[in-house]
Amino acid sequence: MTWGERINTQLWVLAMDPPDQLVNELASQTGMPRAVIRILVNRKLDTIEKIKAYLEPSLNDLSDPFILKDMDAAVTRITDALRENERIMIYGDYDVDGITATSLLFLIFNRLGAQVDFYLPNRLTEGYGLTKEGIDEAKNRGITLMVSVDTGITAIDEVKYAKSQGIECIITDHHEVGDFLPEAVAIVNHKQPDCPYDGAELAGVGVAFKLAQALYRRLGQDESELEEHLDLVALGTSADIVPLLGENRTLTKFGFQQIARTTKPGLKSLAFISGLMGKEIGTGQVAFVLAPRINAIGRLGDAQHAIRLLTTKDEQLAAKIARELDSENRRRKTIDETTLKEALDQIGEQCDFEKDKAIVLCSEGWHLGVIGIVASRIVEKHHLPTVLIAIDKGEGKGSARSIPGFHLTEALKKCEDLLIRFGGHKYAAGLTIKPENVEAFRKRLVDVSREMLSDEDMISKLHIDAEIELDSIDNTFLDLLETFNPFGPMNMRPVFLTRNIEVVGQPYLVGRNHLKMKVRKGEKVIDVIGFGFGDLVRPLATRTGTIDMIYVIEYNHWNGVTRIQLRVKDIKFDVGEIARGNAP
Repeated sequence: MTWGERINTQLWVLAMDPPDQLVNELASQTGMPRAVIRILVNRKLDTIEKIKAYLEPSLNDLSDPFILKDMDAAVTRITDALRENERIMIYGDYDVDGITATSLLFLIFNRLGAQVDFYLPNRLTEGYGLTKEGIDEAKNRGITLMVSVDTGITAIDEVKYAKSQGIECIITDHHEVGDFLPEAVAIVNHKQPDCPYDGAELAGVGVAFKLAQALYRRLGQDESELEEHLDLVALGTSADIVPLLGENRTLTKFGFQQIARTTKPGLKSLAFISGLMGKEIGTGQVAFVLAPRINAIGRLGDAQHAIRLLTTKDEQLAAKIARELDSENRRRKTIDETTLKEALDQIGEQCDFEKDKAIVLCSEGWHLGVIGIVASRIVEKHHLPTVLIAIDKGEGKGSARSIPGFHLTEALKKCEDLLIRFGGHKYAAGLTIKPENVEAFRKRLVDVSREMLSDEDMISKLHIDAEIELDSIDNTFLDLLETFNPFGPMNMRPVFLTRNIEVVGQPYLVGRNHLKMKVRKGEKVIDVIGFGFGDLVRPLATRTGTIDMIYVIEYNHWNGVTRIQLRVKDIKFDVGEIARGNAP
């Protein structure tokens, strides 16, 4: 992306100022800076009680798991299976959320003395969800109860087939529900109709944790034992990009603390080989370091190795699998880069950005395991809903990613007559299609996108929490912002604007394409890093005058020294209009 493209695609939107009287009252009562109070109020934390609960979350405040619809029926069936010594299978998905959810219940059921096994479908040969192959394997293993995690909500035919084979199913999932539900013993999914749970939008591993909570409560077990598995909950929740609010944020916050002291040999080995041993773990480290390694084995091969990594007590085996995951991740990166280049070439040949509001690309040469990642990168570059379809053995399997304002599963529902099946979330979905229907699907989705997306939706917006001056930034201010952790969707790291900043000295390039410089306003001089902003080194070095800059504030730990730095989100050379609005 060139600098010109960046200017044209980023609209700066500064948050509205909340009422002065409320801000003044809360600032006086808490002793916090007005800028911080404004951010909290704009995030609907507008009372002392809400602010305290946000800044000081407690595991004691987790909701009653039996609030979830069908939880009682699920727990009753599982306790019956434990009493009768039935063979139970945990059936999961092959992404990080599914892998951690499967690992969590496998460890919990083991702890409770169950005869328990697990199964993950092979992405390349079976595809997503409950499959006939998986059910047949369960039958061969003598399974009589199957508990799904992070999958199953649309598996109507598969649940019927399992029942015909003498296998009862409990579905735990967090994906969008269809018009009909499977005829399972119990369905635990907060998105199903009439479910009174009003907490956060749980990830699959979050739903699995609630099931574990309920099971422990029913059996009179010590629920504090579950805390050792919050490391898995934090991994899956932050990797699945669900809102980090309420219960999700609490589970993830304490889960990151548990990762730092985990007793799981697999997690320790993965942290070591990833260069994170002894370092603070947050959503960034999960999203960009740990999750890709766990995901890689499922994308390119057998995800069940990742379950073994997270559940083994054998340190040598853990180290061996961690090395395999690291190697697979390096191979995955190479495939990513090749696929992205081919996809961008297709866009240049096929897409008309004057008319099209969606991108649909297809190839027989693409690896099914990476098309979701590549679709996400295309969305970042072009700010358009994107579907990538890999054709293999006469069938197309696609991954879709979206933008605000475009609900993917609703859009795909309008194309369902052209699809074999589909499912997913508002922003991410998967689909299966016959190759001969791809062109008709492309035209239909483009038409649907024109109906669903306004011109304003097409503008990439950069939301700013507050405008501040550089002299307000110090360790006390940043330490307060750090209590907002963990950061993620709906709880992003606060973004700030400062105008009329002077560049100090000579900006320079570091790494592959990163900007380093110092800036000053008044007496305050501070370090700046801009990842991917290397194209601005020359303009900043040769141009006089001040700049406006959007940034986040963070600590930079380097060579035993800790300094505050600003991480650039965007820069403007010329003063331009800044819109006012609410965060999405």
